Formats: sequence, structure tokens, C-alpha cells
Amino acid sequence: MSGFYFKSMDVMKSGKQRRAEIMEKRRARIPAKESFDVYAMPAPVGAVMANCEALSHNKNAIFLPLFYVDYAFNCRDCGCAQIWTGKQQKWWYEIMQGNINSVAIRCRPCRKIEQQRKKQARDTHLSSLATKHKQ
Repeated sequence: MSGFYFKSMDVMKSGKQRRAEIMEKRRARIPAKESFDVYAMPAPVGAVMANCEALSHNKNAIFLPLFYVDYAFNCRDCGCAQIWTGKQQKWWYEIMQGNINSVAIRCRPCRKIEQQRKKQARDTHLSSLATKHKQ
């Protein structure tokens, strides 16, 4: 067996056993945070409290927000800096029942332009289908 080095034939472990040992060592290094409670944290100043019952339509969401804070973003179309306020987020997620993973990407004027563009494309498509079916 020249060229091979074995510590001992009786201590060879499977990959699964080695991974389990490595994970156990990692868990021992990380301190346990048993006293940490997310729901005991105070809301930031200016935050809008969330109604978890109104967010029940988000079936696949792992975590639901406890409050909404202002979210800064740049418009995808024009690039101007915007703020999606906590009040607007509450309206979108709870009243309009938007997906909890969605975020604002366009400013109001660009959003209106995009809605008009989609409406015009839909009308054009439907009118062409109507003329196709008449023939």
C-alpha cells in the first residue's frame, strides 16, 4: 500500500458520519439564543402596526410582519428615488391582499403609464382576436 496513508482501518467513517460530527461541532460553537423573543421587541418609531389576521391570505409565507416601516427604492423606469410608506404597505398587503413578498418598484406616474400601456396592449390583442374569429 505505498502512496496511501490510513490512520487506522477501524476508525474510517462514512461521509454521513463525518458530516454529522462537523455539524455537531458547529452547533457547539454557536451560542444558543433561547431567551430571544421576536414578539417582545418594541416597534420602531414611526412604524405602522400590522394586523396579522388581515394577512391570513398569505398561506405560503413563513414570517408575517409585525409592523411596516418606510421602504426606500428607486423607480425601475425613471430611476427617481421614492419612499413606500408604512401606511401604503398596510393598504397593499392587508386591504388589497397583495402578496407579502412583493415590493414597490415604480413611482406613481410610471405605474400609471405602465397600466395604460398594458390596457392598450390588451385592447389591441382582444380586438385582433375578435376580427380573427369573425373571418
